Amino acid sequence: MTLAAETLTQVLAELKEKLRPEQISAQITDRLACARGTCPYEFKWLEQGPYPCLPDLVVWPESTADVAAVVKAAVRHRVPVIPYGGGSGIVGGTVPEHGGIVLDLKRLTSLSVNDTNLTVTAGAGYNGQHLEDELNRRGYTLGHFPQSIHSATVGGWVAPMAIGTFSTKYGKIDDMLVGLEVVLPTGEVLRTPEAPKESTGPDLKHLFLGSEGAFGVITQATFRIWPRPEAREWEGYTFPTTGAGLTAVRKILRTGLYPALVRLYDPDEAAARIAALGYEQGYALLILAFEGRRDLVALERRVADELCRAEGGLPKGPEPGRHWFASRLSTQHLVETNYLPGGAADAIEVSAPWDKLEGVWRAMRRALEPLAQEVHCHFSHFYHTGGSVYVLFYARTGGDARQGEEHYRRCVRAAVEASLAAGGTISHHHGVGRVKAPWMPAEHGVGFEVMRKIKAALDPADIMNPGVLGLGGKAPC
Repeated sequence: MTLAAETLTQVLAELKEKLRPEQISAQITDRLACARGTCPYEFKWLEQGPYPCLPDLVVWPESTADVAAVVKAAVRHRVPVIPYGGGSGIVGGTVPEHGGIVLDLKRLTSLSVNDTNLTVTAGAGYNGQHLEDELNRRGYTLGHFPQSIHSATVGGWVAPMAIGTFSTKYGKIDDMLVGLEVVLPTGEVLRTPEAPKESTGPDLKHLFLGSEGAFGVITQATFRIWPRPEAREWEGYTFPTTGAGLTAVRKILRTGLYPALVRLYDPDEAAARIAALGYEQGYALLILAFEGRRDLVALERRVADELCRAEGGLPKGPEPGRHWFASRLSTQHLVETNYLPGGAADAIEVSAPWDKLEGVWRAMRRALEPLAQEVHCHFSHFYHTGGSVYVLFYARTGGDARQGEEHYRRCVRAAVEASLAAGGTISHHHGVGRVKAPWMPAEHGVGFEVMRKIKAALDPADIMNPGVLGLGGKAPC
């Protein structure tokens, strides 16, 4: 316990006046279940114990009013509040390093679809795959397919500003977002307008996108949706170099063509991912997916084929795409290494403009190769102005869990600092959490001080997920 006994007693008494007994727990099993996500060093806590940080209470709100009641009680007693969704985050964003109350939002599962506006409004606890299934049943898709779709929740998408694998066509979660409902650190409820465009001051949705619970608790979100596509076609190409593959992608996007999936593997990861297909090693691999109306899909595929061949691309048919799709949600390759006592493995994702993208890839690879037995890289999200670099490392130190955690942090530092030095960012879509928080000032400069002032203005008691993003939280457990 990190709360004083008297404070805990007072908070519990207030919560019991507003919530049913089964919505509140101080049981060790519940507190353990909500004390971690899927960050690699959190695997080490399972191995070595004890957990360094536990919440004092877990609360399951069933409405926005419940959330507001909890936040009001928390601010009165200066008790930290940590919003928690599906626990799929990998950057330590929900670690209760100051104890307090974990708000497990999985019971916030309201849902409504507006067929006229082509929008869906869902509670923050709505499971990602369940949402997509329900939309499919009605003839729609959100188009948001993160690798964590089976465990992540709506709130967990918005809070770190997530992205899905089909982002080149459908956009990022911030592109899809139409409106938000948020409980502020005062317990007040903010609802943003759902008009398609406003010119009425700053767009407050963007204050909470990427805020990771530092500025309030997201309780509901409205997204744009699309009619379910009529057709989907795959095509794969090998390229003599990673640079040639990047050039082909850039030229595809410059034509105004945005395939649903654009995924480029460097030669090392291409060899690891598609060894079963028997392709010659040493080549970069590009996987494209096109979806929509059948006639438009055929046209897009023809245009992309011309551009890929012009850059030395050799067509490999639909099999690479089908192979990727069948195994796209698996993280076994990372988990197996992290479960080794001295193992450390992760995916570090950053972004950069086109003129720096290849340089960032090379710099991160060079930084990690001395630290890990394997380093694989791919580019999985592209834009008019640039793209993302996704670098995976697999290190086996042969040591114990503590050494594995230390080496993991060493690898993250090397990769992030290499990206910054080469003109990239510290994160693209996993968020910052606590893992990447030390580099927020380097990423934002004066902008980080602006964030600190916003945090102080909205949350002067510093109760909202203190320490996340490097904001607040001076005395962790």
